[in-house]
Amino acid sequence: MREDHVRGDAELVLARIGTVNRELRGDLRLCHRRIRTLEKLCARFPKRLADRVERAKIRPVTFRLKKKGIYTSQARALAGMLIRSGCSQSKVGGLVQKVGAAFGILVPERMSGRTVQRSVLERKIAYDIQLGYELKRSPSFTVSGNATTDRHVNMEARFMIVHAPRRYGDTQNPSPTLVPKNRFLAVDSSVDHTSETQLQGWQGKLHNLTVAYSASPFARRNQNVLDVLECVVKLKGAGGDHAADQLKTVQLLIAWKREMTCLLLARTFLGSGATPSPQMSQLILRSTAASVDAVGGGGCWAIMTSQARMAVYVDHCNRAVEELGKELYEALPSEERRPLDLFLRLGCAMHKDLNSVKGGAAAMSTTWEELELTPPILLANKDNASTLRDVDPDALAAASLASPEGLSPAELRALEASTRGAVKLVSLAGAIFNNKDDKKGQHDTYVYYFQHFLKRHGVRFPDTSNTRYQSYCAAAAELLVNREYYLTFLEFVRDRKQSPGLTNIEQNVYNGLQDPATLTELAVLALYAEAVTHPYMRVARIHQNGLKLGPLHEKLKAHVKRLIEDPDLLLAPEATYKTGSLDGREWERPKVFTAIQRAASGLPHLRDILIGFLKGALRTWDKFTVEFAAGGAIDQASEAELDAAYILPTNDHNEGALGAYRVWRRSNPNGTLAYFNALKAFESDDTEDFVRTYLCHEEDEKHLRAAARALDESGHETKRRQQLIEHALAAAKEKAREREEKEAREREEKARLRQIPLVFAARELAKLKKAELQDQLDVYKKVYGDSTVPPKSRMANKPEKLAALLEAIERNEPGKLDRSTD
Repeated sequence: MREDHVRGDAELVLARIGTVNRELRGDLRLCHRRIRTLEKLCARFPKRLADRVERAKIRPVTFRLKKKGIYTSQARALAGMLIRSGCSQSKVGGLVQKVGAAFGILVPERMSGRTVQRSVLERKIAYDIQLGYELKRSPSFTVSGNATTDRHVNMEARFMIVHAPRRYGDTQNPSPTLVPKNRFLAVDSSVDHTSETQLQGWQGKLHNLTVAYSASPFARRNQNVLDVLECVVKLKGAGGDHAADQLKTVQLLIAWKREMTCLLLARTFLGSGATPSPQMSQLILRSTAASVDAVGGGGCWAIMTSQARMAVYVDHCNRAVEELGKELYEALPSEERRPLDLFLRLGCAMHKDLNSVKGGAAAMSTTWEELELTPPILLANKDNASTLRDVDPDALAAASLASPEGLSPAELRALEASTRGAVKLVSLAGAIFNNKDDKKGQHDTYVYYFQHFLKRHGVRFPDTSNTRYQSYCAAAAELLVNREYYLTFLEFVRDRKQSPGLTNIEQNVYNGLQDPATLTELAVLALYAEAVTHPYMRVARIHQNGLKLGPLHEKLKAHVKRLIEDPDLLLAPEATYKTGSLDGREWERPKVFTAIQRAASGLPHLRDILIGFLKGALRTWDKFTVEFAAGGAIDQASEAELDAAYILPTNDHNEGALGAYRVWRRSNPNGTLAYFNALKAFESDDTEDFVRTYLCHEEDEKHLRAAARALDESGHETKRRQQLIEHALAAAKEKAREREEKEAREREEKARLRQIPLVFAARELAKLKKAELQDQLDVYKKVYGDSTVPPKSRMANKPEKLAALLEAIERNEPGKLDRSTD
């Protein structure tokens, strides 16, 4: 039995071994077959590789701009870069395909102009999200703005300075130090240029930024919300020019910030949790009770609709919150209130210097009269020059000294309408040599002429025709240094005409360049630029905190005083930049001093006129640097407060944005403001890093596309234009109504005056009261139409009114006045 059992086991093992052996043989055959197949593949690989290479040479590599039917973020970024480089929307798609073909890459998708436009708008949406993020993190910020008109529409540029990382995506520095960054907000149109409208513009701009940030997936991921209230309390200052409307706008911003600060204090005190705090519960009870009392008690409250109740309740609740905020603010100690109140204003340094030159020029023109010196020759326009042609030049000079004897009324009017001096001369020279209208003036002929004789290439005359900053002083220096060449150039212009001769404007410049008094004023302008303007601009135009330039302005005014006391610092043959220049550095244009020294013998009054100019400039500097006065807000601010209220010294960024818009409009007359602002946002290189660092998720890209699409389809440009014309129509209607009311009042007044009996006896006139005398005067002024009757404000007492009335009677009713006293 045991042997049978062992034999059976052995047979089973042998059967299994046989089965395994067969399987192994089958696997071995498969392996041999695979080996032969691979050997054949390896043998064919060189030929197949060569075939693929040949096919690749014939058929280029395909690059897809779309993924799942949507243009990728890289494709959109590429389109934006091409737009920024100057490519038009409609040409971007074709350009990408052609560039790809040049590198042997097939780009099957052709991006449409509308897609390109939306990719640019997406960048602006991302830029707004970035600004919202920076506002959220920044401990403070300041604003600046400027305005101009473009095609009879008021345009306003806005910037703000926030404290932001030096760069985004720096993995080596996860917590970077925040530095001041000047951020472009927008160029917008406005219905008018009032301070109230400017404030509304700032409010709307901050609201848009907070909405753009809070609605983004990025903010939701960070569980952040940004509101206007949170932003406004961080506002620490404003920059701009020195116009009255700008000063009022600053006051309105301060009041708005105070209001928002009170609301924030109230909100913090009341709490913001899901469960009302005890303070909130008390305020709700008080507001409810006040609402019920306001409508006449519980009975009236009960019959009101829920909407009416809610409106009354919300109104009283808001009032209660405002009152609470004011109480909390007033209760704060001064050391806690100061950082909340901090708001500094800075005027543009460019405007300070510009106005100093204007003030100096005005003082210079009066100095001739004060010293009883012969002033610069008259530079009259064509019509006035024709009227004054037969008048002796000495008589014109005498007339300018307030002695109009010997002139007819027409000649006197022509004299009063005409101007003279260096400022007028360089203005006329700019109109000839570099006119803002390319079809007027000499332009390239001027450039080629001076290139031929002075060997200077592409140099144009200072742009006084467009009133560029410092252009008048630069033009004065240019005319002085190359005066002989300008005279010969004008002669060249005269002689090459078909009918040789100089036009009136050319004759004025030609005469002015040979007039000693006018040359004296040119020398003063040039000297002031070398000694003050250029050194001042070298410092003021540096990217720095302009609030810290108080010592510079004190140094400047002290230097001007020193020049007034000792003009030889500029006029002496041994004068040097080390003592004559504000910063002690080399002159901007040393040839100016050579030209002035060469002409000094023919300019006997240069010293006196220079002193007069400097005195006027100093008075203007005192007026336009009042923000740096001792004891003022800037003077009393600490270093940390000045850093918190960082403001650039000049307003060049706003001026530049407005100028860029005007230039852009010439080549894009139908372009929208939103698109221009999006293009302007491309100038911020930080946004690309910000998008790559924080807006790199799919939900971010989807949000940017949706927001740009919504903006593009919103009809924003149509709404903007509609708002402008609706306001203009409403303003016209209101003015028409006011004019009609005024005319009706005037008709009623005339009807009343016609009923007043006129008095011609002097003894009866003396008995009339002041009001009765005024009625008599009004009859002659409003009924008779006698415009020479003085206004009421100039006749304060009865004798003055009586004297004016007697004269009016003599003029309008000759022979009727009875002066007898019996």
